Amino acid sequence: MKSGLKRAGGMSVVAVACALCAMAGCAAPGGAEGHFRGAGDDTNVYVSPGHSSIRKVAVLPFKAPTELIGTAVSDQILTELLRTGRYEMVERSQMAQVLGEQELSMAGVSAGKAAEIGAMLGADGVIIGTVSEYEKVAHRGSTIPVVGISARMIDTQSGRIVWSSDVAARARNSSATLSAHSRKVVHELIAGVFFKMRTAQ
Repeated sequence: MKSGLKRAGGMSVVAVACALCAMAGCAAPGGAEGHFRGAGDDTNVYVSPGHSSIRKVAVLPFKAPTELIGTAVSDQILTELLRTGRYEMVERSQMAQVLGEQELSMAGVSAGKAAEIGAMLGADGVIIGTVSEYEKVAHRGSTIPVVGISARMIDTQSGRIVWSSDVAARARNSSATLSAHSRKVVHELIAGVFFKMRTAQ
């Protein structure tokens, strides 16, 4: 008896299944769904209906205890948003070119001003946020990193909130660095948005 996969029209059963899955919009292994799987459960998320028109997004520096922390967290947000596969991001160099010296004062701007800045950059949406916690705190004889972040996307045309998300978490052990823990918190935050947006569609 010959072994092997049955074929349909010259294609193996596996190839046919993969083609059908692609047409149905299934996520590829290791894609966005795989990246975010198991995260986002502790994130507080709001998603507004009608968000599908947002494609190009600018992430402004976040308001934080220091400018360096705010910029670092906004860069982490940008990276995680790219992993969703939903958005084209405005590069920071493009922001500097368009806005010049204004870039230095973008952290902590109002939603209305953020929408104006986003429109200047040719973005459909702009993300602003706050790093409310970024420190090590005493816990059972050691110090543990604690990071709290809130973020929201503003539609540059209407000025309305497309989504809003916040999360705060303490690291599981004292060996974690603040920057590494910050990346985990940002991952949780964007994972919550990613899965909430899927169910809101």
